[in-house]
Amino acid sequence: MSCFPTSSLAPQRQARLQALLQCLGLDSLRDTPALGLVEEALTHRSAGLGIDNERLEFHGDAVLRLLAASFLRQHWPELPVGELSRVRNQLVSDRELARLGQAIGLQSLIHMGVQARRDPTATTPILARSCEALLGALHDALRLGGGDGLRELYPWLEPHWLPLVRELLSHPQRHHWKTALQEWSQAVHACLPTYITEEVEPVHGHPQRFAAQVHVAGTRLGQGRGPSRRQAEQAAAAQAWAALHHQPASPG
Repeated sequence: MSCFPTSSLAPQRQARLQALLQCLGLDSLRDTPALGLVEEALTHRSAGLGIDNERLEFHGDAVLRLLAASFLRQHWPELPVGELSRVRNQLVSDRELARLGQAIGLQSLIHMGVQARRDPTATTPILARSCEALLGALHDALRLGGGDGLRELYPWLEPHWLPLVRELLSHPQRHHWKTALQEWSQAVHACLPTYITEEVEPVHGHPQRFAAQVHVAGTRLGQGRGPSRRQAEQAAAAQAWAALHHQPASPG
């Protein structure tokens, strides 16, 4: 079932994985071979341990999308398909998966190489992929234990998703600042926003590697930083949108 038999895990590591399962409301898995699957899910290929979580990540991606679709149909059955797809894409995005992983303290449990751990641009994708792999591992373990595999995971995800979806439906432009700014720019100025993005040296308190400015019709409207060009431009667009609508700038 796994290349990490529970018996091969150090007692301290077993205790940490058991605490994670308890946090997720899956205490029934604490003393089963599920710990080996969870250990595999939390092993990034950069760790060089001869095994990685990519197969469980592939499995977890399908589990996540099914759970997100079921969640949206249950709570918002009236939403059109296009809107359902847009919101689901946010629920399964790296951003939200990383936030989910942070909420359960996953980052400190992940095995990864030294270089990956020191790279600030790798943090979000590794955390997101590990969270997906964890879902795949738990689905496997629950089904092998005679459970449904989905019903048991739902109570963990629902409290995280409910406030997020409510916010997304109330503010459709959230996390789509570039799109919102582009639509505004085309409607008001008949032109597209222009982004100037460059790589910068990380400084204390600002580890982001990229800085971006956004201009519309020759006027600079916003600036932002991020670990990638895309995220820096999103931050700049968010600041521009906030300035145009006299709102606090969003970190998302």
